Amino acid sequence: MKREEIERLLSLYYEGRTDERQEEALLQAIRAADDLPPALRRECDVFLSLHRAERDVVVPDGLEARLEAVIDRCAWRSCRRLWLRWGSVAATLLLAVGLGFGIAGMRQEPTPQDTFTNPEDAHRALEAILTEMSQVWSEGMEQLEDSQQDIMAANQEIWGEFSE
Repeated sequence: MKREEIERLLSLYYEGRTDERQEEALLQAIRAADDLPPALRRECDVFLSLHRAERDVVVPDGLEARLEAVIDRCAWRSCRRLWLRWGSVAATLLLAVGLGFGIAGMRQEPTPQDTFTNPEDAHRALEAILTEMSQVWSEGMEQLEDSQQDIMAANQEIWGEFSE
């Protein structure tokens, strides 16, 4: 078989479009070929390693029985039931602990504490807070008015284009 034919059959084999007869012919041609270029020789080695006739897989004695035992021991249903059982136990414990901490926290009443002992200090602090709130409110209102003006200008531009 010529080199071009070997390349063509290798290409068909990698695409999965060869039948058993073509694969056998390719196998015989590769075994008989001596003067293949190195690149094609590497491709032939890959083919030989993939070809089912070249596979010498040794299956240990008793492997099937051991696999069946493992599958039977931990079948999907029994493993799933075990995970569900432990998951529900863990969820119940977390719920109980959370409720316990919640109930314990509700029983404790906070003790009110005065922050100021002098009423004049409290009055000054309140005035400072109210002044700051007023300034922030004013700045926010100015920004809101600016935004409304921008929106109105944009609406006028948009509606002006449609009316023309």
